[in-house]
Amino acid sequence: METIELLKKNLLFKGCTAEDFELLSGLIKERQVKPNTTLFSEKMPAEALYIVKSGKIKISVMEGEGEEIGLLELGPGDFFGEVALIQESSRAVTARAESAVELVMLTRKEFLALLDLDPRVAAKISLAIARLLAMRVKAYSGRLREILLS
Repeated sequence: METIELLKKNLLFKGCTAEDFELLSGLIKERQVKPNTTLFSEKMPAEALYIVKSGKIKISVMEGEGEEIGLLELGPGDFFGEVALIQESSRAVTARAESAVELVMLTRKEFLALLDLDPRVAAKISLAIARLLAMRVKAYSGRLREILLS
């Protein structure tokens, strides 16, 4: 699948025009990752959004004495690391390639350049991230309530 087609199908780029995608194509980078390669670990600086073009990525957290707990597996079309675009922070999880992986990435540096080049496109992406985070808060609020009240 071509990078532009991948972006067009992605929730974060909903509402972008052909011109927007043309602009984005100049900012987005592609990356090939070998199996068992760690893209980032917990507490590393968060620097980019990743979209899986092909292959599988495992998202996990470490617990206790080096025990890794798998949270989810991502495949083609899935994305992760989106918060890195809007907030300087450290990673809360580890991302590792389970197979050979092709990724499309947008770094915070490139996103900030987009903010200067075309604030309207950057606003669309930021709004999509905000909506996604709001959906996650809503989805997890019941579970968090259970944990806090138990």
